[in-house]
Amino acid sequence: MTTTTPDVRATTSTNKYMHGLDLVRILAALAVIFTHYANWLRLNGHDFPVGKAVDGLVSGPLHLYRPITLFGVGVGTFLLVSGMVVTHVAFRETSGQFMVRRVVRLLPAMWVAVALAWVLVENGLLTANLPPDLDDLPLNMALLNLFVPATSSVLAITWTLVVQMFFYLYVAGTMPLLKRWPWLPPAMSVALVSVLLAVVPANGGPPSNGFRMVVTFLPVLFIGQLITLVRAGRIPAAAGVVCGTVQFLLFIRADLGSQVWPPEDEFPRQLVILVLVVLLATRLDNPLVRKPWVGAAAKRTYATYLLHIPLGFPVLELLTPTTGFWVALVVALAAVAVGSELLYRFVENPIARWFRERERQKVKTNP
Repeated sequence: MTTTTPDVRATTSTNKYMHGLDLVRILAALAVIFTHYANWLRLNGHDFPVGKAVDGLVSGPLHLYRPITLFGVGVGTFLLVSGMVVTHVAFRETSGQFMVRRVVRLLPAMWVAVALAWVLVENGLLTANLPPDLDDLPLNMALLNLFVPATSSVLAITWTLVVQMFFYLYVAGTMPLLKRWPWLPPAMSVALVSVLLAVVPANGGPPSNGFRMVVTFLPVLFIGQLITLVRAGRIPAAAGVVCGTVQFLLFIRADLGSQVWPPEDEFPRQLVILVLVVLLATRLDNPLVRKPWVGAAAKRTYATYLLHIPLGFPVLELLTPTTGFWVALVVALAAVAVGSELLYRFVENPIARWFRERERQKVKTNP
């Protein structure tokens, strides 16, 4: 997912909405779903002609990772867009307000998805790295499961939220500097990532594995931040290119130094392509990307990201042996679509609206 911060308007300094990013979010969500479902088939011994076609027509010619097709495409896009969007909103929020809003946006929906996944894993309808117990549930809900040894990760995809939370903490902590000297936090981030790569072990178990994961992917978010700062005219384009190049080199350094993160050697190559695609998407403005359904679907990509495994995999597991994969896939996608709509409509959106209304009421009573 978001995983960008959901329902945050992606705008430039002139408050022009970047409709192209909505389409990018949708495509990223589809890439993540495709990757995980294709892998489910492969790991369960099923043939998947579409996956082979993508490997032959896309992954192969572009030298992307196979057979885990399009993994980096989805995850990398979500992280880039997240870095762009939250940097924009940081200029109109205080540090405390910024952090609380991100938590309110992300965690309630994630708690629902994690609780659902925990129940499914407990009942043998979903797999995890370890059999879970009740103590694992709060650790997963607090996004601490990757930092505590012998902990079951019932919803493994939440690792991207861990990376984003660390980035949000950095943005909140450097926000006064960002507003006064926009070039300084990106420059500091280069030094921070470099030092952390030197001191955090490249391989090993928790908690070092969790911290290495965060350090490896922080450069992707910082590149997203630089895109926003350059587009808004807050730093020179040349400075943004230089700093972004250094962050990319740090990502390559992380890749070369670890056998675990990133999980595929081709991720740096994918990242270059994704940056170019996202830059083009910021300029995309045509009737297609302005369609209401595009904006509506983009708002639900976070919920879809959270639920496509805990809702889709059990359906595939139960139906594929009797109905075949294609019927099971249609039912699984329908379940994910319905579940995502319910999660967005009754958890994610109303809680965010309630919190914003609460903020407005506080402003009225304490002018």
